[in-house]
Amino acid sequence: MNLLGIDATSNNLSICANYKGKVIIDINKKIKFGASRLAEYLDESLKKNKVRIGDFDSFVLGSGPGSFTGLRISFSIVKAFMLATGKKAILVESFYSCAYPFRNKKEKIAVISDARRNLMYFSSFKSKNGKLVKDQKPKLLCAEEILEKKDYFFITYDSHLRGRLSGIDFYPKDVYPKVRYILEEAERKYKKRKFVGVDKLSPLYLHPKTCQVKKKVKDD
Repeated sequence: MNLLGIDATSNNLSICANYKGKVIIDINKKIKFGASRLAEYLDESLKKNKVRIGDFDSFVLGSGPGSFTGLRISFSIVKAFMLATGKKAILVESFYSCAYPFRNKKEKIAVISDARRNLMYFSSFKSKNGKLVKDQKPKLLCAEEILEKKDYFFITYDSHLRGRLSGIDFYPKDVYPKVRYILEEAERKYKKRKFVGVDKLSPLYLHPKTCQVKKKVKDD
C-alpha cells in the first residue's frame, strides 16, 4: 500500500511516505512554526520523487494532542487532498510515535507535553507481544497528578518539564513525534479498513477552550 503521512503537532515537522514498498520521503525538521512550511515541503518532496497526491492509497495524520495551529494546518491540507482524490485518511495518535522506539520496555510508557495553563497532555502505552498498545487514552493532567504516576517510564519533547517534574523517571533526551513510527500502525488500520472520511476528520483537541474566541462582555 502507498501511504503519505504528516505530523505537525510539535516543533518537529514530520513527513514520511511509503511508496511501492519503499520509504521515498522521510523528513524531520525542527523549525519554529514549521507547520506554516508544510505545503512547501510536501510540494518539493513529491516533485523530487515524481509522485502525485493521487498515487497514494490513503493519507496518515498524527492526530494530536499538540499544537493547535499545527493540527489545523495539517488537517486542512489533508482534507483538501481527500476532496481532490476521493481517498480516505487514517488517524494515529501523535504520542504513539514518541513511545514506539521504547516499545520493548517492561514498564508502562508515558508520553507528556506542556499544554500550558499549568496542565500537561498525558498518554500511556505498554508492550504486548513486542507491539505497542494503548494503556490510557490522552488526557489533561496537572503536575500533582503526573507526579503520582511514578511507575511509568516518561518521555517528553518539552525539556523544561524534566526540571519541573524532578523525581520522575524521564528519558534524558527530547523525543518528538515522527511519522515513520506511526506508518506501521497505519498499515494495520488500513488492512482492517479503519479509515476516516472527510465528514469525520477531526484533530484530537484536549484543550477545547483554547480554540474558542471569547465574546467581549459589554459594560453596564
